[in-house]
Amino acid sequence: MDKGAEDEVSVVDDVSKIVGAVERIDAFPTVDELSEFVDRLAGAVPDRVTVAEIGRSRGGDPIREVLVGSGAKQVVVIGNPHPNEPIGMATIRHLLGRLAADDAQTLDATWHFVLCLDPDGTRLNEGWFAKARTRTGVARGFYRPPAAEQPEWCFPTSWRGTAVGAPLPETRALMRLIDRTSPALIVSLHNADFGGGFFYTTGGDRDYWTGLTDQLTAAGVPIYAGEPDVPGARTWAPGVFELPSFQRIADTLAAEGVEPLAMMYGGGIRDYAASHGTALLVCELPIWVDSRVTDDAPSGHSMASALCSTATAYEEVADIVLGALDRLSDQLTGHSPFERALTDSVRALRGNATAKRSATDSRTATLGEIFIEDYVWVGVARLRAGGMLLRLLDEETRYRPSAEVATERTHFAAIFEKWCTDIETNAPGHPIPVHRLVRIQSSAIITAATRLRDNLPL
Repeated sequence: MDKGAEDEVSVVDDVSKIVGAVERIDAFPTVDELSEFVDRLAGAVPDRVTVAEIGRSRGGDPIREVLVGSGAKQVVVIGNPHPNEPIGMATIRHLLGRLAADDAQTLDATWHFVLCLDPDGTRLNEGWFAKARTRTGVARGFYRPPAAEQPEWCFPTSWRGTAVGAPLPETRALMRLIDRTSPALIVSLHNADFGGGFFYTTGGDRDYWTGLTDQLTAAGVPIYAGEPDVPGARTWAPGVFELPSFQRIADTLAAEGVEPLAMMYGGGIRDYAASHGTALLVCELPIWVDSRVTDDAPSGHSMASALCSTATAYEEVADIVLGALDRLSDQLTGHSPFERALTDSVRALRGNATAKRSATDSRTATLGEIFIEDYVWVGVARLRAGGMLLRLLDEETRYRPSAEVATERTHFAAIFEKWCTDIETNAPGHPIPVHRLVRIQSSAIITAATRLRDNLPL
């Protein structure tokens, strides 16, 4: 066996040893459950685990950092950057238990685990964390904040001379942590909902990218084969994309005829951490999988026509949501998080429709790409917007009932049921057991950390 092969086997062995066996669980932890776990852990091994409050959310919840290890290189791991993406909280709970048990497993690093970056939004999703996870069931309890209220995308930056970004309290807490630690690596733990798994990195090499996607293959999760969901992202390898800077994202949107500053409200972590030379890893794992996302048979349709169909569907969803909001404008106050999220969804859907329609890709789309457009992008847009609109209407019915709200709810519920029936019939997906998702994310994190220890490119 040559030296390179021996090194690769050593890294794989290190990853397996540190991640260990993952307990079978049926639910994602809530904000309070994860916090209680951390308090118990710190009480049990106070010499190895330190808990600190690094800020407060807009709703007054503490943003908590847990420190493990004492190595020179700093690693920051972020849970729930988007509140509908709870895999990371389960992953953090598992990894904390492993790293706290043995200092030798910390890979010569100091680890900073941010338990939950958006606790306010996460609490609005907790209703589905312990339930049977169906795509339509989760949609009925779904919440995702508007872009301006997403802590991971509100960092200060500029574009073509215009200052951008009004950091939220949660963002400022993360800014302080980054400036205090100058991390060599930041890992942000996301969900990709449905389809296949993928990763964003700021660099690396073929061994690194394969090491990440091998975790998907080992768990039976298909590697996402579509286009990246961040404009301007380049493909490093199948299922691994470059995490682009705000500048590249904005330039790409502008070239597609979309006003960037109408789509984005700040820079990302990459932009803010760039001055520290920080490498980024973003883990995007699906809660449900469907092997059709990898079907490479020709569809008989051009990619441009498929994207145009998606654009039309986006606009239809936007029109339905905006129509409901307009008809109830005299009653809505703007205070509901669901109303703000829906108003932003309309904006984003219209901008994404413009970008999709500008595509000139004349090649024949694969059946997998058609399926992704229909049931990953369009399906997700319908379920997310529809679920939040139904929650808004139910909220109005409870607190400000009126004949107009009742009529609107009856009308939209029929539309939403059709969308749900389409998903349940044609693309329900196969839910991935939580412990397998935790193993994939944990293995990806430790894969990156072993490379950091060994001074390999990230």
